[in-house]
Amino acid sequence: MAWFFLAHVTVPNLSTVMFYYQTEFLKLDASFLGTARVLGWLGLMIGTLTYNRYLKKMRLRYILMFTQVGVALLTVLDMVLVSRANVLLGISDKVAVLFGSALSDGINQFKFMPFLILSGQLCPPGIEGTLFALFMSINNLGMTVGSFVGAGLASVLNISSGSFDNLFLAIGIQVLCTFIPVVFLFLIPKEATGLSA
Repeated sequence: MAWFFLAHVTVPNLSTVMFYYQTEFLKLDASFLGTARVLGWLGLMIGTLTYNRYLKKMRLRYILMFTQVGVALLTVLDMVLVSRANVLLGISDKVAVLFGSALSDGINQFKFMPFLILSGQLCPPGIEGTLFALFMSINNLGMTVGSFVGAGLASVLNISSGSFDNLFLAIGIQVLCTFIPVVFLFLIPKEATGLSA
């Protein structure tokens, strides 16, 4: 749980800034962004199925390390979108947003599933609900603190609604910070996998 919390608070969450960028600068409408979220949920389901089918025998440390690298690579797609390089490559903004949304949600599921499984393995019988509630509370607290860190970064770089000049730099910082949780992987039991103990 400590690793999961640190994985959230050490990476600035710029999702709100990206939402404003997509609606105000790229002029993507709310119905399209809702469609992107639906595709993201599809990515979550595919991520869950992929984990259960192919990755549950793999050590959790490796899964989490590869997940962080995957999240960093997907965050680079945001840099491509903000730099407008996608247009130079002939990729529309809508395709870039849809593709990034589905993939990022799917890859993040690889980070979430191992923790649910490891928690179930380590949990004494009879308190599963309490442990799950604690896990989700810590997860939500970490996400909230990560959002405050992202808001602080946006404030320091003078990024606001209508002013996205430093958004590329902010996303670059976010990409670098995505590798910080890898340093804390020692908090995960070395031999833990997704199989029942």
